[in-house]
Amino acid sequence: MTKNKRGSGSGERATNIATVAGTGTVESAELVCGCPEPSIEKIEVEQVLGAEMAQRVLEFDMTVPAVKPDIEQVIDVYVKNVEVKSIDVIKDKVIVRGELEVKVMYVADLPNQPVHAFERQHVRFTRDIVIDGALPDMTATADVAIEFVDYSFEEDENRKVHITIVLKVWARVVSTTEMDVYALSPIDQVGEIIPSTTTASSTVSSSDMDTVSAAETGGGEITAFGVENVLVTGPMTPTAGTTMTVSGIATVTGSTVNIRTGPGTNFPVVIKVNRGATVTIQEQAFGWYRVVLSDGVTTGWIAGWLVSLGTGNG
Repeated sequence: MTKNKRGSGSGERATNIATVAGTGTVESAELVCGCPEPSIEKIEVEQVLGAEMAQRVLEFDMTVPAVKPDIEQVIDVYVKNVEVKSIDVIKDKVIVRGELEVKVMYVADLPNQPVHAFERQHVRFTRDIVIDGALPDMTATADVAIEFVDYSFEEDENRKVHITIVLKVWARVVSTTEMDVYALSPIDQVGEIIPSTTTASSTVSSSDMDTVSAAETGGGEITAFGVENVLVTGPMTPTAGTTMTVSGIATVTGSTVNIRTGPGTNFPVVIKVNRGATVTIQEQAFGWYRVVLSDGVTTGWIAGWLVSLGTGNG
């Protein structure tokens, strides 16, 4: 006599059950979740080998074009369109090359004292930055900020202005390794997404920067408390001037955000801060801000996309 089946469903189910000797049955992954059995896959993981900064001082003369009148007084000097043009990785070093533009505004030595301007384009700069362990086949990115602008003008040479520019150049080297995984690695932190990197052969623009003038950085002849022609030169030291890309107070918008030792998610975590905390921005590199926390002592780097500039909530 044939025994009746309890139902067609149980019969179909039985075909997807593997019998394990001495232990019973184990259901396959395809039966449980409708997905294939997991398998080991290889993925490439980028790790920041190092990120370092070095200054570059540019000094040169700018001469008034022949078609323009002599200079009576320089109004200000502006630096704009700073751009990294190439990045080369050699053993233990990154070579960053770029260019910028300089504009001089002045009062002409004429009876009606009209205002004139002249420019110099494609002012080139090169800076080598030491990053231990860097190799030619590794990927590098770079960033640049104007730290200080200064000028000098002598009345006995009324067609020449001497320009001094201090740049802060950042370089970051990324190494790639292969890992065996069953699934994608979890995101390091909620809301902390790693921006795409740029290969060493690509053009990399500077941080969010428009035009920086000598007056903004404390250089040149400026008016202070109504006194004309106060000459402020500023010493050419690592702390000369201020970083002009961004500064001020920012509010943390992400929840439980990491403050790290360097500008990237691969750097160690110094401390965590919560949404609504305020930090003081000191400088910027690769879309990250170096900040001082509210205790006035703790410093570190925070992802720029996890803060809102100003003290308001955002």
